[in-house]
Amino acid sequence: MAHHHKSNKKVEGDPDRGHGRGMPRRPDETELQERTQEDRRDVGLPVRKQESPERIYEQESAEIDRQVDRGEVETGDLTRRQRAEEDPFPPSHYEG
Repeated sequence: MAHHHKSNKKVEGDPDRGHGRGMPRRPDETELQERTQEDRRDVGLPVRKQESPERIYEQESAEIDRQVDRGEVETGDLTRRQRAEEDPFPPSHYEG
């Protein structure tokens, strides 16, 4: 009888991240990041330190705020409902 070299969890799979019926619904981000770091080490590329998601969010939010302050990003004061009341249909290239 054949012996599995993997644990039962790896063979059977996790219901959320398992391998039943194709691709997993949610890939294991931690395992993916670890494998990426190992692959980078194996081919001699510098290994990057992963930033925290909170820090990335803060940086992106600050960049958007800077772009808004410089006028590079259009902002509107109207809500979606107010815009729909003003012009209920999207622009069209057809003549009325």
